[in-house]
Amino acid sequence: MAMKATDFPLHPGNYGIPTREELIEHRIWDSHYHGFMAGGSLSGHAATMFYVERMGIERVIALDIAGGSGARSRGGPAPFLAIENQQKEIHEKESGRVSGIIRIDPTKPEDSCRKIEQWIRNGPCIGIKYSGGAPTGVTCSHPNNDAIVKLCKELSAVIYIHTWIKVGGNPRFPGGGNNGSESTPMDVAILAKRFPDVPMICGHSGGDWELGARAIRSCENVYFEFSGSDPHSGEVDYAVNELGADRIVWGGHGPSRSYATELSKVFDSNLNKADRIKVFGANYRRMAAPIFKQKGYALKM
Repeated sequence: MAMKATDFPLHPGNYGIPTREELIEHRIWDSHYHGFMAGGSLSGHAATMFYVERMGIERVIALDIAGGSGARSRGGPAPFLAIENQQKEIHEKESGRVSGIIRIDPTKPEDSCRKIEQWIRNGPCIGIKYSGGAPTGVTCSHPNNDAIVKLCKELSAVIYIHTWIKVGGNPRFPGGGNNGSESTPMDVAILAKRFPDVPMICGHSGGDWELGARAIRSCENVYFEFSGSDPHSGEVDYAVNELGADRIVWGGHGPSRSYATELSKVFDSNLNKADRIKVFGANYRRMAAPIFKQKGYALKM
């Protein structure tokens, strides 16, 4: 007999860890879902959603829509279109628990804006993601981004920015080893100050949560997210002390990261349940509420 997501050979409550029922009570929204990454296929998504269900996660925000790494690896327009159609199909069938944001490239602002029109204004998606993998390009602080952010503001679209602080360069400095298109939290702060009324997410905590939190501390429109960064005790407490519990959002980064590890970053902290609920989903729902309303999507706050 196949194992169901809700089958647990060992009861979590007997080992001092949250039960699935307790996880469900937190109404967890995963701001960083990579289930489409394996070629964008329905089967890859279904396999990942087994663990999403197992962990009681209420909604996932897929970051590999319309140009994720799986689609690029296939090459050619026909396979690319087939993958996009699969992604749209999933949005339609699973709209109650799956939302998508599209990848954009600020090196090509006009193309990015056309993509936003297609997938957000006239499509199912709720926001954009700045990626960081290209060896050349521009970061989110470049003036190219102004047209992109202005359009996102008009549409109330969510803005997620991959950030990292890689030490490198000559002389070596934090951020000196980044890819050409890879933003740092410092880049996010520059952009956020140009658009202080536009919410945006500083992803991965910049890889260095102490530097990252301080870099965006003065930008009250910036949320902080820890997915994919190395797990350390105290990182969420530190960020809450610097930024407040209202500015932290949670991401699972599955399937390339462990949901248990990412959840533990918050459960390891000294936050009370009310603040954990904010971090796990309430903050993201507040940020996304305008575009859910604008697109007519149901949203229970």
